[in-house]
Amino acid sequence: MKKNAIILGAILASAFSFAQVGINTTTPNPDAALDVVSTNKGILNTRIALSSTTSPSPLSAHVAGMMVYNTATVSDVTPGLYYNDGSKWVKAGGGAAASATMNVTNQTGNYTALPTDDIILYTTAAGPNPVLTLPTTGVPVGKRIYVSVLGAASVEISPLPRETANQLCYPGQGNILIYTGNAASPWSLISGY
Repeated sequence: MKKNAIILGAILASAFSFAQVGINTTTPNPDAALDVVSTNKGILNTRIALSSTTSPSPLSAHVAGMMVYNTATVSDVTPGLYYNDGSKWVKAGGGAAASATMNVTNQTGNYTALPTDDIILYTTAAGPNPVLTLPTTGVPVGKRIYVSVLGAASVEISPLPRETANQLCYPGQGNILIYTGNAASPWSLISGY
């Protein structure tokens, strides 16, 4: 009988060992594995220097759900909170919701684009090609500028995009310029759509 009581006690103890963990609370949320409660303190995440979004380094492998605070500014990562989706690091949101408003500008000649420009509509005449000078500072990586050209002349791009075979915005074609952040060729051009 004593042996049965010990076995029953062990079974009951193991059933309760799978309970939730609470810090500063005696009643952790039943849906949480860890429930941290505080009215005047935050949670300090692990701080590491990531090398890029595609490399798990300094970890040995990508682990879906892993969260870290990146301290490095290198490649395509900047300081901030990142989570891992199992194949890459993704910077967590933060900041205001994106605005649905697009900044549209109409141009006929040389123009220096602003980091806030979203759509540039060119109307060109026969003659020398106008030059579109793209910003190289204050632009977030991945920023897109859509350029539409109507008329006779193409639009030259400065600085030259990284694609050597496609360095003009041609009339009648849609063009997307994407900021890469690369010092040698900060913009990439997709055209012909």
